[in-house]
Amino acid sequence: MKEVILRKAAVLDMDSIMKLQISIFEGEQKIPAEIILIAEEMHPQWWCALLQETVVGAVAAWEEKGTIHWGRFVMDPDYRGLHIGTRLAKFSLDDLFSQGIEEIHLEAREATVKIICSMGGKIMGQTTNFYEGTVTPLVLYKQDYAS
Repeated sequence: MKEVILRKAAVLDMDSIMKLQISIFEGEQKIPAEIILIAEEMHPQWWCALLQETVVGAVAAWEEKGTIHWGRFVMDPDYRGLHIGTRLAKFSLDDLFSQGIEEIHLEAREATVKIICSMGGKIMGQTTNFYEGTVTPLVLYKQDYAS
């Protein structure tokens, strides 16, 4: 496999990221497309994984009511199981914590729960149904983060 590039997403990456997001969230998980977008007033930051010129994964962070959230984590189904997602998660979390952020909140699907818990994340509540699947609330504190 060619080398995967992890980077902060550029404006030119956003069309590809949105197509991948809609494909996974609306297509696989039946989440309505209109709730996938992150409003600009939430100051979203995006990261992506590229294989050659193709976006194969993406994740975002945003601020909501003074709390930093992390999510919209997607991987192209053709590249799942290759640990690209884990590398992208670490890359984005390293960047967030380097910005002085002390804690990150998320509600995640089972695969993401495993990744975040392996990095020091803590489950903060009950798993609940969410469209085609479930989500679990988590928090990851900088002091507990094992990169």
